[in-house]
Parts: sequence; C-alpha cells; structure tokens
Amino acid sequence: MKKYFVLLLATLMLVTPTITYAAKTTKTTKKEETVKVEKETYKEPAKVYMFRGEGCGFCAKALAFFEEIKEKYDFELITYEVWYDEDNKKLMDKVAAGFGDDVSGVPYIIIGDKTFQGYIEDYNDGIIEAIRKEGKNENANDKAGEIINGKEEKNNQVVIVIVSLAVVAGIVALVVVGRKSAKEE
Repeated sequence: MKKYFVLLLATLMLVTPTITYAAKTTKTTKKEETVKVEKETYKEPAKVYMFRGEGCGFCAKALAFFEEIKEKYDFELITYEVWYDEDNKKLMDKVAAGFGDDVSGVPYIIIGDKTFQGYIEDYNDGIIEAIRKEGKNENANDKAGEIINGKEEKNNQVVIVIVSLAVVAGIVALVVVGRKSAKEE
C-alpha cells in the first residue's frame, strides 16, 4: 500500500507542472486587432499652444488627451511651462491680453482664435473642432504665434513709422506752401 501511495505521489508531482503549463498555454487569449486610423492631414498642421504648469494634474490630463488624438488629427503642440519659468508666465499673460482673456490658471490652450482656460473632458470635442477648423482653413489664424514671436508689435511699429512719416510730410508741405505764399505777397 505504501508503494502505491509513493507511486501516486510521485506521479502527481510529475504531472501537476505539466497540467499547469498546458492550462496556461491553452487559455484562449484575446486576439489583438490592429485598426488603421486614417489621419486627417492638412496643408499645414494646426498650431496648438498650451501654457502649463509642471506637476499640474489638469495639464497632465490635457497632455494625455493630445497624445491620444495625435494619430488621428494633424496638429503641432507647442507648450510653455509657466510655474517655474517667469518669462513664459509673462508670455502667457501677454498672449491672454492679446485675446482679451483674464487667465488665472493653467492649462491655457489656444487654437486659432479659440481659447480654453483650464481643462476638463467636456472640452475635448471643442478642441478637436478647433484643430479641424484651423487645419482646413487656408488662411489659418496664428494670432498666438504672432504675439509670441513679436510680429504683432512689429506691425504696430510699422504703423507708427508710417503715421510719423505722413505727419512729417504734411508739416514739410505746409512749410513749403507757407514759404511760397510769403514770397508771392
């Protein structure tokens, strides 16, 4: 009897790992299917500006959302960290002023002429719509980029120079006319 017990125990010890291995390898695994997503492409990728804070949870969620949609929509995400970079904070304030926004927190997202203050999932459809609108727009609006790169200020300076030249030309014309009038008298 003891012989049979030892034989049964030895058989179980040899068979158990084999049964366990077979069970693990024969489990039905979910077949992964690759779905090819056709990316919307545009003449130029839509520019998306995001002012964010390092360690900001809402900013992290917004970044994760942009990461999630990057395979489907054609956009360029340009971010500026504002909590630890004072120059970027000033830049955010300057851009917000250019859009007429009073920004009190981050993220602050700009796509074309559309701005988003903060981030919640309810913004996702609006963000996608703004990306698609800007991407399809032949005359895409990059007002934020112009403010950031100082083009708006340069345009204002050009206007000031032109107006100044016009004023000087007017004064010169008045002087010339005045002198001619004086000589004729």
